[in-house]
Amino acid sequence: MPSTDSSVPVSRAHVERTRRLVVAATRWVAVGAVLGAVISLGLLVVWTPRAATDTAFALGALVLGFGVTAWSTAVGLGRTIEGMQDHLDVSSGWTEASAREAFFVVSWTGAGWVIAAASSSILLGV
Repeated sequence: MPSTDSSVPVSRAHVERTRRLVVAATRWVAVGAVLGAVISLGLLVVWTPRAATDTAFALGALVLGFGVTAWSTAVGLGRTIEGMQDHLDVSSGWTEASAREAFFVVSWTGAGWVIAAASSSILLGV
């Protein structure tokens, strides 16, 4: 169990890894926010503001849900899949680490997309 004592030093590697993850998550949320805003505004050409922002939000939620589901599957079954590939002597290049990284990107992009679509809805007053 981790100590709650504030005098316990935190490793430099842990702090650096946390910083890199926060920077990466922020970058992908920003990419998702741009996508969400562009899609919300782009759908205004075709639909009413409410329908456009609702559709953009639903698409963002779909991306977010897919990313989280696939990420959790990669975490839960990743070593099993790698072991099966070794057992069957199949080399597809798929690894647990690369799958976690890919779905990290998809999940945070979806989160930014959902936030931007909801913000667009608020800004448009619907």
